Order: sequence, then C-alpha cells, then structure tokens
Amino acid sequence: MMQNERPAAEEHPALTLPAEQLAGRIQHTLIGQAITETQVREHVAECLEYGFDAAIVPPTWVGTARNELRGTDIRVGSIIDFPFGMMTTAARVTEVRTLVDEGVDELDSTVNIALVLSHRFDRFLADLQALVAAASPIGIKVMLELPLLNTDQRAKVVQAAVDAGVAFVKNASSGAVGIADPATIGYLRAAVPTSIGVKASGGIKTIEQVRALLAAGADLIGTSAGVSIVGGKVKAGGSLYSY
Repeated sequence: MMQNERPAAEEHPALTLPAEQLAGRIQHTLIGQAITETQVREHVAECLEYGFDAAIVPPTWVGTARNELRGTDIRVGSIIDFPFGMMTTAARVTEVRTLVDEGVDELDSTVNIALVLSHRFDRFLADLQALVAAASPIGIKVMLELPLLNTDQRAKVVQAAVDAGVAFVKNASSGAVGIADPATIGYLRAAVPTSIGVKASGGIKTIEQVRALLAAGADLIGTSAGVSIVGGKVKAGGSLYSY
C-alpha cells in the first residue's frame, strides 16, 4: 500500500451471505384485515421452516402463535395501534399490557405522528414514555414515520424515542408511508446510541433490499415477504400498504 493510501472498506457480510443465512435477521410479519387463525398457524410454520427471528402477528392471535412456538427459539411479536397510531395513550397502554400478559416477546408500536405535526412534542414524548413503562421489561420498537416529517421534526422524534427509552427505532410503519431505504436507515443508525437497535420496515420485498438495509446499519428487517426473500416458493404478496 502506498503512503497515505486508505485501506479498502471491509465489505458488509450481508452483501455476500446466502439469502437463507439472512433469515435470522428478518421478523416475518403477518398484519392485515381478516387474518384467520389458520393463516397464523401457516405463518408460524414458515418461521420454523426458514428460521426467521420472530413471528409478528395481529394482537388477536398472539396466544395462538405463543402456543405454536413454545419451546422454540423463535419469538412472538405483535403491533400496537396499527396502522394509524391515533388511539389515546390510555388505550395504547392497555393494549401493551394485555399483550405482555399474553406472553408476547416483541412489541412494535405506531406513533401518534399527528401530535408531532400539531407541534405537541410534549404529548408525543409522554405517550412514548407511557408505552415503554407499560411494556417493561419487554422493549418497544417505534415506527417513526420519518417520510412524513421535515428535517427538524425528524430530529425531534428520534430524540424523543431516545429519551423515552425505546429498544428500537424504525423508519416507517408501511410501504404506504415510505419504502425503507439505506439513506434513512443510515440516518437512524447515526442518530441513536448503539444501545438502541434499528429496524427497517416498509415495502421490503427483495433480497437486494435486505442486503442494502443491513449494510446501511439495520439490525432487523420487518417484512411480510420473508419467504420469497430467502428463496422460498411463496410469492411476495400484499401491496404498498402491507408491512
């Protein structure tokens, strides 16, 4: 190497590992209208077959997923106040406590972004603090809906999440809000301490997206297309409104 020449940057493992080896970074998600118990059991079976990190299911079916996955390493997760985050804090706290009592391991929560757009950052922070306290010791992942915010608002919601003590920050709740992209994930990774994880979600349908998002700093990937991403025989379903 010539003097003052910088060494080449080390390539991120996610860029070269086989797709099936990235399954452990994917939280396989089944969220939508009229999800049946049979669909949940099939979803859990996919998590077992492909080795996904967690099965994320509607609140109604947390108990079913818990029973199916008992004795395995795969975690059970659910989503609070999806998709709009417009319930009262008291209602959101009740939902959190109910799911914790049912044995959930993972909780992803919407945020009340209307409070931010109304310049009510005090209420926004208080809501996050209440959710974190209600879930403890289970960590809360918050979907910050960054595509809906300007630069100043982005900085404020990220800081509120840090101050509230969340476990993970996320870029958005769905592809309808914004497709997860490496730039936004890199922004989140740089904006929060290493003690807080970063999860990418929203319109993630391909292995190429997964590789790029992990390389940008994501710790976990949330997607409803996990099977097709890792090379399974099921086509990616849903629309931009899917998780």
